[in-house]
Amino acid sequence: MTPRPLILVGGGEHARVVAEAARSTGEWKIVGVADPAGAAGTFANLGIAHLGDDIALATHLASSGVDARPWLIVSIGAIVAGAVRQQVVARFEQEQWASIVHAAAWVSPTAEVEPGAVVMAGAVVNAGARIGAHAIVNTGAIIEHDVVVGAFARIGPGAAVGGGTVIGADAMIGLGAAVRDHVTVGAGATVGMGAAVTKEVAPGATVAGVPALPLPPSRDVR
Repeated sequence: MTPRPLILVGGGEHARVVAEAARSTGEWKIVGVADPAGAAGTFANLGIAHLGDDIALATHLASSGVDARPWLIVSIGAIVAGAVRQQVVARFEQEQWASIVHAAAWVSPTAEVEPGAVVMAGAVVNAGARIGAHAIVNTGAIIEHDVVVGAFARIGPGAAVGGGTVIGADAMIGLGAAVRDHVTVGAGATVGMGAAVTKEVAPGATVAGVPALPLPPSRDVR
């Protein structure tokens, strides 16, 4: 199999993890990273070319032949507001977006990983689950059967989501959090680190604790 060309959009720390996930599969050849600045370690440590900002990326894409046109993946970290990730996708909405599953992750043959989504090392995505476009399932997270993870949602490292649960678009599930089966975490909600969600979480709400209870939206609990 000839690796397909891939460009990472976003050059911070998260980009390093996305790059290694892509490389682990043998399916992708990383052309470079598009970012106005980026983190120096991303380019130096992984040997990835810095293509420049959005304008440079657009120029690079325009000059690529039809057969060699790169795929894109948003490599902006999970703790960044989902709106930023959405803006990136909107700027390049006509491009082809990769879905990346680390070679050390397990995704059921009956699960679906939509374009732009990333599933990191050690994650498990079980039968019938759907990972929405541009969502992140981070290292060691567990997505049980028939879970729906909405577009741009972020599941933190080591988090566990019980079967039949719905994680709304742009929701954030913090590191090590647990969400019980058959509940809904509303769009744009934030579940704090180590929280135990036992009932519905309203759209845009911030919850934390065991059991998880609502907090003021301004409280950073990720």
